[in-house]
Amino acid sequence: MSISFYIKNPKKLFSRLPVLTVQECFQLSLQPLAQFSFDEHDEDFDLKQFQAMPLSDFECLLLGVNEKSGRGFELSFDEDTQEYAVRQFTPSTLEDWQIALQYLADLARALKQPITCETGETFTADTIQTFDFKPDIQAGISMVPFEDEDEIQNYKFYGVTRPVALNKEIRDKILADNDPLAAFSRLMRETQWLDVYSARQMIGEKSDTGELIGFYALSPELPTILPYKPEIEYGEDPDISNNDISSWTLIFANDNGSLTELPYETFISRLPKEKYRFIDAAYILLEAFTKDELAQLAIE
Repeated sequence: MSISFYIKNPKKLFSRLPVLTVQECFQLSLQPLAQFSFDEHDEDFDLKQFQAMPLSDFECLLLGVNEKSGRGFELSFDEDTQEYAVRQFTPSTLEDWQIALQYLADLARALKQPITCETGETFTADTIQTFDFKPDIQAGISMVPFEDEDEIQNYKFYGVTRPVALNKEIRDKILADNDPLAAFSRLMRETQWLDVYSARQMIGEKSDTGELIGFYALSPELPTILPYKPEIEYGEDPDISNNDISSWTLIFANDNGSLTELPYETFISRLPKEKYRFIDAAYILLEAFTKDELAQLAIE
């Protein structure tokens, strides 16, 4: 679910203006925008080339503000309709909406065009801040499906830096808060901006059987976020499902440089409870382990 807003690309004589480049999309904003679609630290990422590309070269870009955004917003350009689109996810945080509406105001003012919402409402750069987004957040939280025992055990929202999982207990706690919208916003913000390492999921293939295995690597002396029960995450090969993974493994290095592999369930079962905490319904934050502590986990 989401709500989208559209701004027409203005005409110049008998044609439309050139589509804004990524850099121009950023420069027109009064906010310190960041993009979360690409890893700018990747050695293959060319920042100058990226900034020079027109927005229309991308299906969409996920934008937001560091330390504030929970889910961000999508910015795109449709060449068929000649429209810029800002898409806000349901539910998003209070800050997400404030950032997106401000960007819409900045974009509309730069293009000297009105803003049309998918609901049919029309706004200007001066009136877009009056859009009432709070019912959309409330409805989005309330509609997370946990009503029956047969329903899914947790539901994931994808944030700007990592997924966040809710279960019925967390959802009900949010809804029971004196300010549910602020409670949801706080949960999203806190899980997105933890100053710790999020372990990367990797998928490999057994050379002898061809079976797919999933694994995570854990480094000593590094607080790390890991799933309590791993499953295929968003962004992996869409043709791979949880049923395709024969096993999950946790890997860490020994003092001699060799690697120890533990079945993931075994690793979790041996974790001292004082060494981790749940940050949501599916992910845990591990305190930093020494090499000796990791070695102890591998001893049967």
